[in-house]
Amino acid sequence: MKVASKKPGKQRKALYTHKNHQRSRLNSVRVADFLREEYGVKKLPLRVGDNVRVCRGEFKDFEGEILEILKNHRAKIKECTFERTDGTQFYPGIHVSNLIITKFYKEKKMDAYRARMIERKSGYNLEEEITAPKKQKGKNPDEVA
Repeated sequence: MKVASKKPGKQRKALYTHKNHQRSRLNSVRVADFLREEYGVKKLPLRVGDNVRVCRGEFKDFEGEILEILKNHRAKIKECTFERTDGTQFYPGIHVSNLIITKFYKEKKMDAYRARMIERKSGYNLEEEITAPKKQKGKNPDEVA
């Protein structure tokens, strides 16, 4: 996913034209410390409905729910609003690098895809893999006879 060019225009174009499986990796966000201890992961892709805390910028220390994730790696948060001159309010996009996940969407019954991702990333199954017998490469010695 690294862009070889040093030109800013090509860097921006690469960010805007990433495919979806690459985009989810770029939209990965740090997980709060108490969730990190519980689930054993440091970063997870951001989802609509997650609760996040803003850690930098004008909305520092605001917490709210993700309403929308934009293509330019920004998220709209429910609690963070600006007021226009005509009195209407809008949600500015906040870059995902300035966010920390504080609560997962549907934490009581997490969706299967995210649960598998946490299981894979956490490393909890390392002990089972170590104790399992390893397969030998090449021919099976039992079949050679």
